[in-house]
Amino acid sequence: MRDVKVSEVMATGVHHVSPRLGVLDLEQELAAQRISGAPVLDRAGKVVGIVSRSDLDKALTRERSRAAAIASYYVETDPEAFDPKTPDPTGAALERVRELAVQDIMTREVISVSPDDAITHAAEVMRSRRIHRVLVIEDGALVGLLSSLDIVGAVADQA
Repeated sequence: MRDVKVSEVMATGVHHVSPRLGVLDLEQELAAQRISGAPVLDRAGKVVGIVSRSDLDKALTRERSRAAAIASYYVETDPEAFDPKTPDPTGAALERVRELAVQDIMTREVISVSPDDAITHAAEVMRSRRIHRVLVIEDGALVGLLSSLDIVGAVADQA
């Protein structure tokens, strides 16, 4: 297989999100764009992180677990004081989730490659870091995104 460059197979015009975007809006945006993650850019266009569906799922699970633990504590501590008419703990979790923004759940460590890197290098970075996408950055600016499916496509095209 010849040395295919990242720039030859990366996606350009990458959809990105703001760190201030609410996580419920993020969920809708990911679904509408049919993507599982997006780079996070500040107002100046600087990459400040990356957020994925997994980050969102972890945040939702964490808040539900926290609410259930609090409810369980009160039931175990003083069952008579617990009023079954009180709101469901998952409702409290949803309320806290509504207050979360992308900046609260995103991964701040940005793993990136250069457009001039070989896809074999990018694949090794992705494998060693156990990630499915890397940002492509040149001179400090986001120029693309390379996913594991992009690499698979390049390999299939070479076959």
